[in-house]
Amino acid sequence: MHIVKVKQGEPAWLEWRAQGISATDIPVILGLSPYKTARELWMEKTGRQNPPDLSGNPNIQRGHRLEDAARQFAESAYDEVLLPICAECSDWPILRASLDGYSSEGEPFEFKAPSQKVFDEVLANGIESPTYRMYEMQVKVQATVVGASAGRLFFYMEPQGNSEEPLVREFRIEVTDSDKEAILKAAKAFWDLIQTDTAPELDPERDLFIPASGQGEFKFRALAESWVENQEELKALEDRVKALKKEQSELSEALQNEMGDYLAADYAGVKITRFYKKGSVDWSKLQKAMEIPQDKVEEFRKPDRMEARLTLSKNQVINEDVIGNEVKAAKVGNF
Repeated sequence: MHIVKVKQGEPAWLEWRAQGISATDIPVILGLSPYKTARELWMEKTGRQNPPDLSGNPNIQRGHRLEDAARQFAESAYDEVLLPICAECSDWPILRASLDGYSSEGEPFEFKAPSQKVFDEVLANGIESPTYRMYEMQVKVQATVVGASAGRLFFYMEPQGNSEEPLVREFRIEVTDSDKEAILKAAKAFWDLIQTDTAPELDPERDLFIPASGQGEFKFRALAESWVENQEELKALEDRVKALKKEQSELSEALQNEMGDYLAADYAGVKITRFYKKGSVDWSKLQKAMEIPQDKVEEFRKPDRMEARLTLSKNQVINEDVIGNEVKAAKVGNF
């Protein structure tokens, strides 16, 4: 391997990662990541899509906060000094990895500080856990980069309640020559897509729709601009309605206070009728009380239906400057 002198998290490190295929990219390329598709990764690396800003993500923040504690735990457990390093594969420098720890025996250590839900899922399912399989591949890539035959993956949770000991689930991950060949093959194939500007196959269930250049893009943009204009007007009206409803609720309460114990009134243009209404049934509690298994409840569920939720886009995920230039170029070419 070739060690690269960049500090993880700094701009130079981000640029170095963007110029190659990283260990975190391979699970995405192989379809093991629930967070990103191969098409989205390709869009980011070709400038068509802006990488998400994860600085405010509590899971990312927790990982940064607990990384040192997890590393110190592993150092104590193995009587090691684990160095965080960045490296490139000697066989193909485009393949890169940022290690949380590198042992004296040349093995990578990867530390994850997941949410309680994810940690419980890993504990329950072990190597069958989708989360494990995703990070297992990341460690295998790291081992491929540094030329190791194995690596270690730690899921770490800080001490809970009155306990002074953290919760840890460790996995030793072996890497075969066939694993390394498959990783290099996948990385090179994806890098070729980047270099030739060839998009990976779309997954309609996970990838973002982008209208076709020309008439398709023009029609979608016109519809979207009308929707945005209407939405902004609706928001202003809804704010006004919300304020009026609040005022009406306060006036209603004041009028009823004037009525004392009377249940009805009809005076000065306002008719008031007070009545009791039965509370709704808490079906979840009823199910538990009657000990009805969930599969029996599912028998009474109505068929699924497709719905849609439209919101104003704040992050501008798609880099429309790049996409727009491609659309213009397509129009010129078709002229």
